[in-house]
Amino acid sequence: MKTMKYLSMLFMMMAMTICMTSCSDDDDPTSDYASAISGVYTGKLTVNGSVIEDAYVVRVEKISSTVVCVRAAFYSNGEENYNITYQNGQYIFESESSVNITITVTGKAINISFLNKDGSITNFNGVRD
Repeated sequence: MKTMKYLSMLFMMMAMTICMTSCSDDDDPTSDYASAISGVYTGKLTVNGSVIEDAYVVRVEKISSTVVCVRAAFYSNGEENYNITYQNGQYIFESESSVNITITVTGKAINISFLNKDGSITNFNGVRD
């Protein structure tokens, strides 16, 4: 009887150990969003679907953990600062001064879309080196 009681207690302890083991969630990024997306992105700049530049470069530089500076020739002063949020596997750039531009980063790919001075839609699709 003592052996049966001892084996059942041992079995319970093993079961509890196995059941209480959990996996970590590797899909959630750290709160340092800027470090995760900083870098040089190269790709194509298009206007209304026509390629304007084949090897266009956009630089994303970290200012703080949730703020970056985007450097590109399509800005009038060459750069703009953005707050970064993370939703559904995408980094989303937000700025109160640049409301007509949409920037998202998914993995190593960046997508920038905006309405230019001529009223045409300009897109940049690039990949981080």
